Amino acid sequence: MNGFILLIGIAVLFMCLLGLFSCNSESPEEESSNTTLLSATDARGKSVSLSSPAKRTVVLYQGALDGLYMLGAEKSLVGIQHNIYTNPETFKYFGLLDPRIARREIAAPGNWENSTNLESVVALKPDLVIMASGQSGAIEILESFGIAVFAVSPSNNEQLYEELLGIGILTGTESRARELLGFTETKLLEIREKTSHINKKKKVYYAWSGGRIYSTSGRSSRMHECFDLAGVENACPFDIDTPNINPESLIAWDPDIMLLWNSKQEDLLNARELSSMRAIAEKNIHVFEPAFFYDPHTLKIMYMALELHEVAYGDNPELDLDEFRKEIMTGLYEEKAKQLFL
Repeated sequence: MNGFILLIGIAVLFMCLLGLFSCNSESPEEESSNTTLLSATDARGKSVSLSSPAKRTVVLYQGALDGLYMLGAEKSLVGIQHNIYTNPETFKYFGLLDPRIARREIAAPGNWENSTNLESVVALKPDLVIMASGQSGAIEILESFGIAVFAVSPSNNEQLYEELLGIGILTGTESRARELLGFTETKLLEIREKTSHINKKKKVYYAWSGGRIYSTSGRSSRMHECFDLAGVENACPFDIDTPNINPESLIAWDPDIMLLWNSKQEDLLNARELSSMRAIAEKNIHVFEPAFFYDPHTLKIMYMALELHEVAYGDNPELDLDEFRKEIMTGLYEEKAKQLFL
């Protein structure tokens, strides 16, 4: 009996979603008259196409949402991930970029990790949804309703550049995307010149956000690229993207610096099993904060690299990190950057 009721519930949900989407669907005659003008390949290797720049966009991945503001394509936003509102820091800074977020006016139908209210997404009648490639089940359902989904999951700079360019193409901001990538490449060269003189590199361990001490970034990750740019060594020796480790491995690696983003120093100091580590005993722990300015899932990772270099070596007295931060943010957000420093 319970199984029968469950099947009824699923059928009702499917019909509701179908009804919501059909209200926004074109007739066969209208579809046949459209010509696909815009196409980009996403993290799945799938070509995503639109007949015109997206006018109603739902973004359920924070790094991509950030990129949308860098592109100046935020006018199309009709939905964002829920924890933009629930995380005080992201709410503050995205609210500075967009008064609609400050007023909580943009719908928030889900989060990028694993929970998305599909009925609420469809009700927004989006012509483009941007979300993490790991949400394969949700992506499949949305695409079954004819909604274009651009999946993202950047694990290195090259993938991030391709995804930003893809979003730029689909939102009609391709020229701005290419401008951003050119700016980034120029700044990366400048930073490398400042950090390439190090011979004896310090060893750094990076713990994931949210206090996940034993989740880290291996040597096939964006953070490893950040370490290389900063002139430091990744304490994690594994040639994979996102390994999970045990306390014994971390103690054996004996890093010079423990690095945190979107976590608290207490997450490490309260881990009794790590109290014997030199970096923790000497409190060689650096927290990138405010986290918004250092998001490793965005182009802002270049500023993270420069600050990490100064934390590790402190050998450039002429470098003003505050001024460099403003320069980087202005290049990325243009006029909107002024709001970030009020």
